Amino acid sequence: MDHNEFRNNLVKRRKELGLTQEMLAQRLNVSAQAVSKWEKGSYPDPALFPKLARVLNTSIDALFGVKNNVPDSDILQQIHDRIQSIAPDKRPGDMMQMLYAAIYAYNPSFHSAGIMHGDYDSETYAGIKTDFDIALMRLNSDLRYFLYLEMPDEGAGRYFTNMKNMARLFSTLSDEDAIRIVLYLGSGRRSKMHSVQVMSKKLGIAVDKVQRVIDRLDLLGLVWRVCVDTEEGEGIMYGYTHNQALTMILVLAESICNYFKSWDPNYDVYSFGFFADKAGEARIPLPEVTWWEDEEKE
Repeated sequence: MDHNEFRNNLVKRRKELGLTQEMLAQRLNVSAQAVSKWEKGSYPDPALFPKLARVLNTSIDALFGVKNNVPDSDILQQIHDRIQSIAPDKRPGDMMQMLYAAIYAYNPSFHSAGIMHGDYDSETYAGIKTDFDIALMRLNSDLRYFLYLEMPDEGAGRYFTNMKNMARLFSTLSDEDAIRIVLYLGSGRRSKMHSVQVMSKKLGIAVDKVQRVIDRLDLLGLVWRVCVDTEEGEGIMYGYTHNQALTMILVLAESICNYFKSWDPNYDVYSFGFFADKAGEARIPLPEVTWWEDEEKE
């Protein structure tokens, strides 16, 4: 056996997974000193190799640099096949379980995938905050969603290229009647057209106010208009785009307005704020604390 090959592969794989020696030791139920020795000049007990490979999500052959001719399982194909095999009305449950397992996997101290509970007593979330991505997942059965955002090096502020229209959108939605109009539009069939006069009667909102809100939604690209010919003459009807992003904004607003009572799980490992410009700033790695035994040997 080539110990240098084993040592190099062990260190490389541990760091790829973002594990410290102590974290790996906790997963294997051994001391951090034992892991340190493996990475310097010794081997684990042979009985520990299968568990070590499993924890590092690799094979024993790979740890020793032996090429495996068996191709790795295509996880993306497995997900594809799994989703396609589920009835459409059953997919949401499986999707939430898979996404929950993905958040659960971020914490290196968790040895296996978490199983989402069937119900929660309080409003509960799962979340991720790292320098590379953020995610938020609401878990309660009355309202469940999952949001994921890849974090660019320059911070999430890089995504904001049209802040004037963002302000116009929030200005429009700052009116409770505007939210009622959006909910009404979104409750109709996909191809349903709406008139300002009918919306005014059904919602009890003045015609001129409905028209003002609709015009703003039109300018934002959230509704579209057509000219129709009726017995009363030509008129304008409006269709709704059923924009997913707007739906999520309103759902998130509901969550933001409530206190986040609990997390299950929550993984916070980040150095900068979400909107910070990190370009040009030095990234100094935090040193690992040595163990007493290692320090006393010096």
